[in-house]
Amino acid sequence: MKRLLLAILTTLAIVTSVSGETQVDSLVMNRMYSFLKNNVDKLEGFSTNVYAKHLYQIHKRNATMMAVPSMYNFSYGERVYVCEEYDRFTFHNIAHYENKRQAYCTTIPRNRSAMSVLFMYLTPNFYHVTIYDDHVLSPFNKENRIYYRYKTVPLANHKVRLYFRPRLVRNTQLVRGKAIIDALTGRIEQVEMEGEFDMIRFQTLTMMGKEGAHALLPRICQTNISFKFGGNHVTSQFEAVFDCPITLADSVNVKGDRDLMDSIRPISLSPAELAVWDDYDRRNGLVEEPEPEVDSDTIQITQTWVKEEEPEPAPRRRRNYLKEIGWDLIGENLIHSLKTEGDKGYLKLSPILDPQYISYSQSKGLAYRIKLGAKYKISETSYINFNPYVGYNFKFREFYYKAPIHLYYNDKKDAGVELIFGNDNRIGSSVILDEIKQQYGEDLDLDGKNLELFDDNYIRLRHHIQATKRLRLETGLVFHNRKSLNAEEMRKYGKETQYFSLAPSLSVKWMPSSKAPMMSLDYERGVKVNHQYISYERWEADASYKQPLCRTQQLNLRFGGGLYTAKDNNFFMDFANFRDNNIPGGWDDDFTGNFQLLNSRLYNESKYYLRGNVSFETPLMAGYLVPIVGRYVERERVYVSSLSIDNTRLYSELGYGFTCRIFSMGIFTSFLNYQYQDMGCKFTFELFNRW
Repeated sequence: MKRLLLAILTTLAIVTSVSGETQVDSLVMNRMYSFLKNNVDKLEGFSTNVYAKHLYQIHKRNATMMAVPSMYNFSYGERVYVCEEYDRFTFHNIAHYENKRQAYCTTIPRNRSAMSVLFMYLTPNFYHVTIYDDHVLSPFNKENRIYYRYKTVPLANHKVRLYFRPRLVRNTQLVRGKAIIDALTGRIEQVEMEGEFDMIRFQTLTMMGKEGAHALLPRICQTNISFKFGGNHVTSQFEAVFDCPITLADSVNVKGDRDLMDSIRPISLSPAELAVWDDYDRRNGLVEEPEPEVDSDTIQITQTWVKEEEPEPAPRRRRNYLKEIGWDLIGENLIHSLKTEGDKGYLKLSPILDPQYISYSQSKGLAYRIKLGAKYKISETSYINFNPYVGYNFKFREFYYKAPIHLYYNDKKDAGVELIFGNDNRIGSSVILDEIKQQYGEDLDLDGKNLELFDDNYIRLRHHIQATKRLRLETGLVFHNRKSLNAEEMRKYGKETQYFSLAPSLSVKWMPSSKAPMMSLDYERGVKVNHQYISYERWEADASYKQPLCRTQQLNLRFGGGLYTAKDNNFFMDFANFRDNNIPGGWDDDFTGNFQLLNSRLYNESKYYLRGNVSFETPLMAGYLVPIVGRYVERERVYVSSLSIDNTRLYSELGYGFTCRIFSMGIFTSFLNYQYQDMGCKFTFELFNRW
């Protein structure tokens, strides 16, 4: 029995030593990790021509495909499409490059694009922390080695085959596959991998370049894509070829020129792709239909038994242009964003029905907004921006708008003038109710009359300039018009129904170094015009810092305070850096010193505030370990916030949030003097946010 047990233990030890991580050639791995560092300087300013072709196949579709960005054209019509494009890539570094499309041909109606999200899959970045844009952690980067298990197998000619897979559980930020590595230099020669991210399953075979900047980029990249959503199923096979020999002039930017594409295409089309083009040509009358072959006996029988008559012309298919335009307006504008570009600028409208602009929190309820963007170029260094938005909060039943017109007269110095029309959250203070009760008795019932609330409309004019590399100056003038929600009741108690304020302002922003926090000092002084104008003096100081960490982790810090050194009345304590926001701009835009569970009136009732906000975010922390659902967690965050204001104890919030392919969600808990007070959540849609 002892011998049998010893034999089993010996066998297990041998199997473990063979199949475990001990079979990792650490020397080769270190060379691979260092390859980017040894060659990174060769990529700056490097340019290359890239040809790419796509074959799209729609296996299943229904009406929900219209709701998927850039896939409206797939919701009707043909089920197979081909796209070809010729691009110019210019790299600033391994993670940032500019792409200019110079030629584009497709069988999609009106030469439109589809599944634009697939463009990032053309250029996998194996040496960077993330392979595709800001997601999918690369197993070839040293920072990510804690997430992967590796195994190396030696090959001939100083080559090593490297196998990689997720260390603990599968997750959409991780991939699995194999690669061939040059054992002498650590250069990646070939990669085969598969993964899934944002409802797209992908399988990629990539052949890398051989030397210099080319060694950091693909030479040929073949990828198969499968997308499933709401009963729809679309697949795509595409191939990208780098370092194409033909260079087009910078001014070339054409669509639908098949002759040009035939002359620059570096590889041949497959039989399936040629068949799609042939079918497209026949449907659009670009080739003549061959006449059917008829034998002589049939011709004689026809001439004998059938009287010759003048043949009737075939009925011509009429195109319902009104219907096409109508459906395009619905598909492209109602559900998808609208963007028109020209040499002088662009006009962009966000989708009217887009879940990305819907947010929910327990304290602020359901909110929605829509944005418009426009830009007009005046000269090489000056242009005008117009980026208004309109929002609605369903809990407070209030519309919000902001319409900034921005003139940059010197783009190099970030010098410009901005004029903003807008309205803030309804503002007010319980001080008004206290004054009324002091005059008319404490037993006075004022509940539900909204006497403390005022609509706040404003006009702000400001000038800004980057005085030095580290110093930014802003001067401005702001006008507020605050109207009572219940003017009739206010008059009964002898109170003003409308208040104004006119104030010049000064803001100084200073960053001592690139690794130091951004510090700012804001000053605003109200001018007394008449008894309806509020005279005040307000100071605010703020410091914010974002520290990127390894593996795309990030630490966000923000500390600040403000106070009123003079004030006519205490009705409107309106700070610039400490304010409520009933129409948040999204999960990433919401780190502005807001508190998720703080009562909205407390923002405007204190003469001073001191607050601090800390958050830490990482792609994989703990949520991805949860069975089944954890594999879809893409990013996790931890929040700690504290606040000190008048007439209340120390207020604090702790929170945890995560992002997946469909939504972002956070759970927050509030405390007063470290004693539990309340719990709530925040929810925003992320569906197709990257599309």
